[in-house]
Amino acid sequence: MATSIEHQNLVDLAIRWLKRQGFSVIASELNCHGSREIPDVYACRETCSAIVEVKVSRSDFLADAKKPERTQGGLGNYRLYLCPAELIQVSDIPPGWGLLYAYGKKIEVKHFAMGNMWPNERHLTENWGPFFHPSNLSLERAALFSIARRLSVRKSEISCSGKK
Repeated sequence: MATSIEHQNLVDLAIRWLKRQGFSVIASELNCHGSREIPDVYACRETCSAIVEVKVSRSDFLADAKKPERTQGGLGNYRLYLCPAELIQVSDIPPGWGLLYAYGKKIEVKHFAMGNMWPNERHLTENWGPFFHPSNLSLERAALFSIARRLSVRKSEISCSGKK
């Protein structure tokens, strides 16, 4: 799927933000067996997973909001939208979703839990509980397999040619 430069810049910004949040396994445009969902950014850390959906137009956001994964099921224990400032309002997003605003190369957390805890379901606090989504373990496993497959292809290409 072709994306605009603005969309790709926000995807890159989301990846950097998730790295700073402690996520070490991150992939963009992840296509997994058994899921029609292709999150812009999918990330895992030891305790949980997260997705970030990037929206650069109001019409794209409104179309995305109709997907069944936005209200039930889907990937990610934590789910966030990232958009240019003020494009989406907190009142627009589904319950339990976070909202991030992009200001140039910086992200402002508009609506989400505070801190860098990112707990699993056994350690939720008042702050994090409203944003936690139970995992679809089959889809999470498929996502991790897809990431591992990508990495193994890259490593085999490197080892066969001797260079990247």
